[in-house]
Amino acid sequence: MPTAVPLTLHLLVLIGLYDLAAGVAGLTGGISWSAIIDEFDRSPALTFVTGFMAFIVGGVIILTHFVWTDPLAIIVSAIGWIAAVEGLLIMAVPRPLFALTRPLVGNQKLVSLFAAAVGLALIVLGLTGRADPTLI
Repeated sequence: MPTAVPLTLHLLVLIGLYDLAAGVAGLTGGISWSAIIDEFDRSPALTFVTGFMAFIVGGVIILTHFVWTDPLAIIVSAIGWIAAVEGLLIMAVPRPLFALTRPLVGNQKLVSLFAAAVGLALIVLGLTGRADPTLI
């Protein structure tokens, strides 16, 4: 699938690697999604720093990749906005956010499989996509 910006393809691979690693860690027992949320409940500092980092990552994607010209670019730009908003919510209203998240992470295997599958899909899109010279 052609994309207007080569950066789109690189970001797809990087985001995909992050998702794949999170999924594999969840499947192998390297992490527990429920334990992570419990730890956030116990540590306001960890919660705030994590929210700040998510906001920064999302903000960097937004500032460097504000492209809505093709499906792949839209995916990357949307992920940037989602990360930035998620970071702000984690910093500003963590308890309600975690209350909404807790039921979703109740099934460790399903969440981890989903994360790994999304990661793998993004990696494949990033590695098989091509920059369209007519769109650059």
